[in-house]
Amino acid sequence: MRKGAALSGVIVQLPPMLTPLNRRAAIILFTACLFLAACSSNQVGSTPTEFAITSDLGATQTLSPTVTATIAPTETIEPAHMLLVAPDEASLPQRAELEATLKELATTAGLGFEVSPVLTPANLTPGLKLVVVLPPDPGLAGLTEAAPDTQFLAIGVPGLTPGANLSLISPGGFPADQMGFLAGYLAAVVTPEWRVGMVGVSDTEPGVQTRQGFLNGVEFFCGLCQQTYTPFYTYPMYVELPAAANPTEWQAAADVLVDKAVRTAFIAPGAGDEALLAYLAGAGVQLIGTSSPPPEAQDQWIASITPDIISPLIAIWPELLAGNGGLSRPASLTIGDINPELFSSGRQRLVEKMVESIASGVIDTGINQTPVSP
Repeated sequence: MRKGAALSGVIVQLPPMLTPLNRRAAIILFTACLFLAACSSNQVGSTPTEFAITSDLGATQTLSPTVTATIAPTETIEPAHMLLVAPDEASLPQRAELEATLKELATTAGLGFEVSPVLTPANLTPGLKLVVVLPPDPGLAGLTEAAPDTQFLAIGVPGLTPGANLSLISPGGFPADQMGFLAGYLAAVVTPEWRVGMVGVSDTEPGVQTRQGFLNGVEFFCGLCQQTYTPFYTYPMYVELPAAANPTEWQAAADVLVDKAVRTAFIAPGAGDEALLAYLAGAGVQLIGTSSPPPEAQDQWIASITPDIISPLIAIWPELLAGNGGLSRPASLTIGDINPELFSSGRQRLVEKMVESIASGVIDTGINQTPVSP
């Protein structure tokens, strides 16, 4: 009769030639087979638990199945925002006011607001809704094509044409002759005996046209501009130097105006520096400029003449938010930093009418325009 061994109700016939060690190995192997069969009968999705295998060899092994969970990545949505590109070399007179206005408009529209000195393809992220660019041109022709869902607004950048997502304010720059003409007219309006002069730049085309516009503006108001009491000089007058002149040279040029009894001087864009303004103010000369005055010249400052880019910006803002591009608006001139003690309200109204007349083309400066780039 053959010997047998019982395991969990199952009879296993062992060949009589198996040694005790072989019998134990066979029992362990058979137990493992039963365990694998039990695992295969589990329902799909059941939670695996720890289990142990014990043999009559006395060794116990605990097995813990590893469960790996896969988590789907969460998509990050960039907040909608706008960007002002203002290079360090952009000396736009209304730059600070422009930045403050854009920040307020963006906040009201629920947009984030950032300022950067450069614009590169890396800036053109999906959340970027609007880009406002000051000169020089960062390559808008290619950038607008690379970001068709972003609206771009270029202010005072010459050489561009409106496109599907590109709008322009003062696309030709700011006319030098108009700025000079208005400065000359203003100087003549506020100065007794029309004893006025200008400090300008001699070696640039905008500088030359600013000077000619100034002379025409003075004469438009006072005609022959003759004096009734001494000293008798020919007004209006001007002094010019190359843009690279040093402070000492600018001061020497200003001395010519002081010596000729000039009461009001227009300091054209690019002429001199704040030290020149302070020097002229200290000499008793009243000043008209194209930027806000330094503290040393405040008491002698009549007004500042700057391009008005805020008004056209506000006018087209709703269209830009709606994604409508291809707009183009001119920038007119505006009078700011007014000293009411030197520039009365009645004279202000007279000059404001001239601003409107120049902007509408009713009055022409008589000069072929060359834009002033900020």
